[in-house]
Order: sequence, then structure tokens, then C-alpha cells
Amino acid sequence: MTRLRAVLTALAQAGALVGGALLLVAVGVTCASVLRGAFGRPILGDSEIVEMSLGVAVALYLPWAEMRGSHVIVDVFTARLPARGIAWLDAAMRACVALVATVLAVKITDGAFAQWDRERATMFLELPYWWGYAGAAVGLALWTVTAAFVAVERFQDARRPA
Repeated sequence: MTRLRAVLTALAQAGALVGGALLLVAVGVTCASVLRGAFGRPILGDSEIVEMSLGVAVALYLPWAEMRGSHVIVDVFTARLPARGIAWLDAAMRACVALVATVLAVKITDGAFAQWDRERATMFLELPYWWGYAGAAVGLALWTVTAAFVAVERFQDARRPA
């Protein structure tokens, strides 16, 4: 399991770095468009680039957050449970996250194929919509795998005697 954890962590980190690069692209395009807009010449299609970049970036950050255990946890109602109860609840919730990630990955992949079939493109730059969907599908597929892995880890931890 440690070898698999290392591989998934490396993939998740690579995805987060690509997401960070896309975020920098979005920031750069936005800044350049605002500066040019001050002189009456904003960048044509800037919002199209920003939309696509940010959507893919968010999907690519999710696996890294999953592997690091960085998602928000609300423990108001569970704080008084025994450690073993919390471990089992955490494992069950991680399994739910894996299920949600799976559904999202399937739906976004379906969306990518639908956009490809329809040959839809953005208005100004005529970027194919499926590019954004496909990029997000990669991130969500990796999130599905990492979430399932973390869920299995948590179930194994919960089964260990205290």
C-alpha cells in the first residue's frame, strides 16, 4: 500500500502543479486584459480562457487535497464519539466521497463526449468546449482513484485494534 500511496501522491501532486500553472494562466490573462482594457483594447476571449483554465484547475486540485486529507471536516456532532467510532465514520464518509467523485467523473466524461459530438466551441476564440471537459475529467478520474484508495486506507485503520 505504501508504494501505491507514493505513486498516487506523485500523480496528485503533478495534477495540482498543472492546476497551479492553469491558475497562473488565468491570472495572467485577466491582468493583461484589464491593463489592455484601460486603453480600450481588452483581450478578445479572455473570459473563455479563464473559465476553461479555472474549471480544469479545480478538478486537478481535488486529488491532491484528498491524498493530504485537506478537505474540510465538520466534527461538531462527532467530537464526543470514541476514537474507534470516529475512525469508522471517517472511513464511511471517505467511501461516500469516492462514490461522489465517481459520479462526477462519469458525468463530466459524458459531457466531454457530448461536446465533442456536437462540435461546440467558444464564441470568440472558437476553442472546443470538450477540451475543458476532458481536462476536468482527468482530474476527477484521478480524484476517484485517490478517494477510493484513501477510503480503503481508512477502513483498514478503523479495523485495527485500539
